[in-house]
Parts: sequence; structure tokens; C-alpha cells
Amino acid sequence: MNATDRHSSDELDTQGAGTRRTVRYVAAAMSAAVAILYVVLMLLVRNAELEPGATDTTTYGGYVGLAVAYAIGAVILFVVDNRTLHLLGVGVQIVVLLLFLAFGVGLLGEGALENEAISHLPLGLWATLITGAQVVLLAMLGYLADWRPRESA
Repeated sequence: MNATDRHSSDELDTQGAGTRRTVRYVAAAMSAAVAILYVVLMLLVRNAELEPGATDTTTYGGYVGLAVAYAIGAVILFVVDNRTLHLLGVGVQIVVLLLFLAFGVGLLGEGALENEAISHLPLGLWATLITGAQVVLLAMLGYLADWRPRESA
């Protein structure tokens, strides 16, 4: 390898590191945005459940837990570049998406979207926004968790 080849290889490695950093920061921002969406949704659901005659649901606590998890994920993504943690994030994303299918959409019974106490909220819109962000986040985490060595042309 001559000096020109080494310089090109170093430049590619630097570009790859810059791309990883950018993806990490965008994923951190996406995770923070999902946490904020869950906080807002949590407050809307809680207000709806406090209205006279409304039945209390268990969704409030679920939204609290999800908001905290995504906020922690945002901090981890911003601070640490660790493929094992990114792989763990992929697993968490898959579990959250499966739980949404099971309990949000209602594959295992009445879904959260069918709850009468919160039926006046535009939950379909919320579900679309949050699920879309989660799928994009899953793709970014998959990229970050990729263990294959980067080609150095």
C-alpha cells in the first residue's frame, strides 16, 4: 500500500465515522422526539381518563414507561457508540412494535385505539406518527448495530 492508497483509506474511514456519528445523532433526536410524543399522548390520555364517567385504563402507565425508555435511549445514542447497545436497541424496538400490534391495534383483544374513554382523541394519527418514527429508528439502529467491517475501497 503506497502513501496515496493509505490516504484514501484513511479518508474513507473518516467519512464512515462521520456518517455513523450523523446517524447516531439523528437516531438520538428521533428517540427524543418519540419520548416527547409519548409524554404528550400520556397527558392527553390522562386528561381524557379524568373526565366524569370515563373509565380508567392502564395505558397511562405504559406511556410513562415508553417515554422514559425512549428518553434514556436518546441519551445513550448521543453519548455512546457501542454496537452491542445498538443491537439491544434493535431488540427493544422490535418488542415495542410487537406490543403495539398486540395491545394497541388489538390483536390480543380490545386494543387501546378502541378504548371508549379516549375515543375522541385522534389516536390513529398518534399511532401513525409514533410507529413511523419507531420504524425509522429501528432502521438507524440496525445500521449502527451492523458488525460487518466497512470496505476501504
